[in-house]
Amino acid sequence: MDFDGDGKLELISGSYDGEIYLYHRKPNGTYGAPEILKDAGGAPIKVGQATAVAVADWDGDGDFDLVSGTIKGEVFLVLNEGTRQKPAFSRPQPLKANGKVINVENTSGPCLADWDGDGRLDLLLGDSSGKVAWYQKVGTKTKPQLGPAQILVEAPPKSLQEPPAQDNPKRSDWRVKVAVTDWNGDGRPDLLVGDCHSGGDKKLHGFVWVYLRNPTATTTTAKN
Repeated sequence: MDFDGDGKLELISGSYDGEIYLYHRKPNGTYGAPEILKDAGGAPIKVGQATAVAVADWDGDGDFDLVSGTIKGEVFLVLNEGTRQKPAFSRPQPLKANGKVINVENTSGPCLADWDGDGRLDLLLGDSSGKVAWYQKVGTKTKPQLGPAQILVEAPPKSLQEPPAQDNPKRSDWRVKVAVTDWNGDGRPDLLVGDCHSGGDKKLHGFVWVYLRNPTATTTTAKN
């Protein structure tokens, strides 16, 4: 996305240590050295370890804000109170849903997208259990609030998390991260879910799964 309004696409990445990095695109299409994003006071923005970051205009003021998950399952909002060209990031604040601070099973991975087609960004959140939850935006564009979690993808049962099932998995597993796109071109958003498995058998895998939106519901159906 064009994070700073310079007409070029930048990359934003979290990190295990917790810093959030900005990569500027060069004219030749490659990216420069990472730049640590800082708040308005000049301190690095850091909400916890193993940050996973989503970027969007959360409060409808025309610039990009940050929503960051952590290894503890927390989700923080960092508002840009400046402009796209001259960002001034506020102190992180915990995101709430239905009046309560969001805290899922560890390793939260946020995604911001309009899941229900009402023109407002919702929060979709993966976690280490394998679950994907949808938090509908029930406030306005400029005064956002989130409703309670609605489960789109259930956590896999224990029987699917151990061999031999892991040798031929049928669905996504642990530590999931989420993206939203219209995968099959039917006009409805679908889920792309990345997972990770590291069992006692020392076998590792990380797949990307497609969950197609059911035509008449907010639920999804898995496809590998």
